[in-house]
Amino acid sequence: MKHKLRWVLLCCLVLLIAAPVAAQEKVKVTIFVGLGTGTDPDQIPKQEALAEKFNASHDSIEIEFLIVPVEESRTRLLAMLAGGNAPQLVGPNGISTIAQFFDSWADITPFLEAEQFDTTDFYAPSLELNSYPEMNTGLPLGLFPSFVLYNIDMFDASGVDYPPSDYADTSWTMDELRNRAMLLTLDANGYDATMPEFDAENIVQWGFSDAWSDMRGVLTRWGAPGIGRPTSDDFKTATANSEEWIYGLQWFSDGMWVDHFIPNGEQQTGIESTGAAPLDSGQIAMFYTHTWYLGEALNDLPFEVGIAPAPFNQKGERIARIHADNFTIPETATNKEEAWEVMKWLTSPEQIVDVCLIYGCVPARASVADDFRAALQERFPDLDLNVAFEAINYLDAPNHESWVPEWGRVNDTLNYAYGLIASGENTDAKAVLDETNASLQQILDEYWAKQP
Repeated sequence: MKHKLRWVLLCCLVLLIAAPVAAQEKVKVTIFVGLGTGTDPDQIPKQEALAEKFNASHDSIEIEFLIVPVEESRTRLLAMLAGGNAPQLVGPNGISTIAQFFDSWADITPFLEAEQFDTTDFYAPSLELNSYPEMNTGLPLGLFPSFVLYNIDMFDASGVDYPPSDYADTSWTMDELRNRAMLLTLDANGYDATMPEFDAENIVQWGFSDAWSDMRGVLTRWGAPGIGRPTSDDFKTATANSEEWIYGLQWFSDGMWVDHFIPNGEQQTGIESTGAAPLDSGQIAMFYTHTWYLGEALNDLPFEVGIAPAPFNQKGERIARIHADNFTIPETATNKEEAWEVMKWLTSPEQIVDVCLIYGCVPARASVADDFRAALQERFPDLDLNVAFEAINYLDAPNHESWVPEWGRVNDTLNYAYGLIASGENTDAKAVLDETNASLQQILDEYWAKQP
């Protein structure tokens, strides 16, 4: 009997050993995309391929990109956060997104300290742009320096010299940009904006556009004491009507309504109705933009494209605004440890080049600079990429997207002011900014009155 019992137990043990072990269910990390770049049709399959690469190489975590149209993204994210269904990661996030949702992010400092994470490979400016006294919002992903892209065919057809690519060439100023832009602005009869016959009511080609920016971005280049920030250093005094900002806004106002080389609001709406990005539309000769444009546009264009630095401003300074992206972990998200692992993978030296090629950013890691440059040059062999990389040395600080008290109300007030100029309702920059500054001061006073 004992032998029989031993035999039964032995058989059971063998069966248990031989039984297949149930596969461990992977923890899902959802990456919310839509607050910035990443929604372009050409980018979506590349992100899906990135997810497949991660999922094939990880046994316990899988990632999924949730692509949300830009116009729906803020409402959708707020609903997910409020409904207890926060995504594990959100990004790529710009500086402005960090500011708008500042109270929603988890601090990654505990993760950094727990494993003594080495950040020395990241460019120092990228670390500063994502770090705040209260928290570190995420590992840097990339930088988006700015420059002028131009339609070479339009320059050739008009006989206008190309903008210089040499950063040492001090002749490339905002006034010189204006001069060339007027020659490149044409009406339906082929007259340019310098000719008496020019028909400003029937323009078919404009010399310059900075359409994909807001008020702070447009004015950051003019060298105000706060650069891209409309307040004093202590955030208590509004400075939007500084001499420099008035000068810059009047430059844009005159460009729309006097010299006609910049599309006004109605004209810009018409360009956008074509569904093409500004330069891609074939109606803009020079477009001021960032490296993210390389990921979203410049697709199969019927014309050649050149690149030039940001021009010198009226004070003889060169200020090239910059954007920066990272991925963030919502404070209310589940599976934060897994989200941290994914964040590390996306920004690792092995992956960051591929990720930045999707989003058009310059990788924030110094060790991969040569690899990224070679890969980007392969995609855009005719662009002088030195122009783009050199722009990092002229970034705007304080940044035009940086946090200020009541960030949303401040930006809405400023953008309303820019709308007055773009619509032609009020083309006097000083009058607009004096009134705007008074409104900003009221916002700041209300904010500080509530602080303990």
